[in-house]
Amino acid sequence: MSAAEAQVLDAQLSPGMTGEMKDVALCLFEAMVLTDNRVGQSNPSEAWSTVLRAMARVAIIQLQHLANEKGGRSIYLARGIAVHLSARDRSICEEFRGNYDVLADKYDLTPMRVRQIIGTWQLEQFKQRQARLPGFSDETQS
Repeated sequence: MSAAEAQVLDAQLSPGMTGEMKDVALCLFEAMVLTDNRVGQSNPSEAWSTVLRAMARVAIIQLQHLANEKGGRSIYLARGIAVHLSARDRSICEEFRGNYDVLADKYDLTPMRVRQIIGTWQLEQFKQRQARLPGFSDETQS
């Protein structure tokens, strides 16, 4: 997304919004903009600018709804692979009892693919259980 496209949202944001609110609005806006093949224009056409303004309005409406529903509370948004596992992969992880070959045969996969699915899921589970050490960011603990 270009700076000119992001500016369309910035122009509609209230000056009283916190930095976090602006970040959430930008994430919502960017998710919509990135789905359009016109994205990346340094000088958006009038037609694209009209669409961008509509997307910005939707992002702000979504942000306001989130603020009304969840404002004042701490919420956790998972970013790990576990939330993106397919139903098949979740079943594989739930059924895993140490034998990759059995699950490979059952799901018509190679044992290596089952190992990858299980390994990714186990790493995510491990990371979720670990307490964060003070003074270390996510990047330094990887």
